[in-house]
Amino acid sequence: MLNRNGDSLLYMQLYEYYKELILTGKMKQGAKLPSIRQCAAQLQVSRTTAEMAYMLLAADGYIISRPQSGYYVTGLWQEHIRRKEQKKGTSAAAGGAAGERSARAHSKDVEIDFSSTSGGQESFNLDLWRRYVKSALRQGDRLITYGDPQGEEDLRRVISDYLTRNRNVVCSPDNIVIGAGFQSLLHILCPLLRGRKTIHFLDPHFKQGQAVFEDYGFSVHNEPDSMGTADLIYATPSHLNRWGDIMPVKDRFLLLQQAAESGSMVIEDDYDSEFAYINHPAQALQGLDGGRNVIYLSTFSRMLLPSIRISFMILSDELLKGYEKRKSLYNQTVSKADQIALCQYIRDGHLQSQIRKTRKMYEEKSGHFLELFTEILDRKKPGLRMTQGKSGMIAKIGLPSSCPARQLADEMLDEGIRVGILSDGKELYHGIYLSCSSVPEKKWEESLELLTDKILQICEKNA
Repeated sequence: MLNRNGDSLLYMQLYEYYKELILTGKMKQGAKLPSIRQCAAQLQVSRTTAEMAYMLLAADGYIISRPQSGYYVTGLWQEHIRRKEQKKGTSAAAGGAAGERSARAHSKDVEIDFSSTSGGQESFNLDLWRRYVKSALRQGDRLITYGDPQGEEDLRRVISDYLTRNRNVVCSPDNIVIGAGFQSLLHILCPLLRGRKTIHFLDPHFKQGQAVFEDYGFSVHNEPDSMGTADLIYATPSHLNRWGDIMPVKDRFLLLQQAAESGSMVIEDDYDSEFAYINHPAQALQGLDGGRNVIYLSTFSRMLLPSIRISFMILSDELLKGYEKRKSLYNQTVSKADQIALCQYIRDGHLQSQIRKTRKMYEEKSGHFLELFTEILDRKKPGLRMTQGKSGMIAKIGLPSSCPARQLADEMLDEGIRVGILSDGKELYHGIYLSCSSVPEKKWEESLELLTDKILQICEKNA
């Protein structure tokens, strides 16, 4: 199974092996993986290799760690397989031109993705980051020991200082927990929330987060009237929905007031707070609350590189007591070298510099994109309504009733271009959204011309 003479690292080979078993359905939901010790013995690899593979699988949501029990396959990816099979069956039953188009849409490689709000990497100095990683790897005395399950203390200290200055968050280094991605942190958080059984997600499309809570037996809701009765409220105030609305400060106070009155606890996922170009980032819910009833989550993936999988969570003092009793049961999922590198990177001012540089670059990029699209719309006159999202990076496009959003998205996908769907006529707003953040400028004009032509063609066919 493992190629010891190949270029791929052993832990990545092991990760891919189990990932393939899960995605193909050979390992079903609830299946138990061998213990780390058993896996290492069976495959004749070190425990560290097996542990790193398992941590990556857990961070990506494929498996879940149950204290004093082991690792189990989650339901998230089995649901993905089920929906995929349903889609195949639907396409086969539909037949004809529509079925063929659907099959092409799902098999076509996406060359241009206007649905992604992930930033491109034009502004990131990878060579500079490599120097910090190399410097960290030279700290042999620190690297030969296991890391703190909570995260390296010096990194937690600089994160605390950064958040206090820039996000008005109330915390000390002791309240911070480091992890590789938000899902690994939620796996730590859920067992601490004893007595709480229901959670309301303000963004109903955040399926990855919902899947973790479902795996722990929470009842997940996203209907507006369910918020007042939920034990937990999961909020993304810096990115409320798919096109980047930002929660106003008055609504933040109202949410905190409602939570206090109903006895709910708020989980604030602040992952996109640094990237607002029209408005300055609003103060974090956690800071407005004084750190009493809000659990704060954020990540460095958006600020730096997606591959730098370092996220963090701030626990209230009450939850911290429970975590301190259990933290020895958890392994740190972020390498010590990456933590050391990031700590010094922030200390030397490069994080702040990177954020300023990225904001400026994407503000200019977004402006050019909207100007170009406006010019194309004025010239072709498809009768579209376009609005810029409050974050500045996403354009919301209202479609005529004769142009179903799903049909438009499928036909664009035939061309290797993905657009985001806001609704398909079942909600008050009928349309799509476009983000230019991860699409090179040289590909904008041709893609937007094609999109506008497709809208006109579909409207004509359905007239």
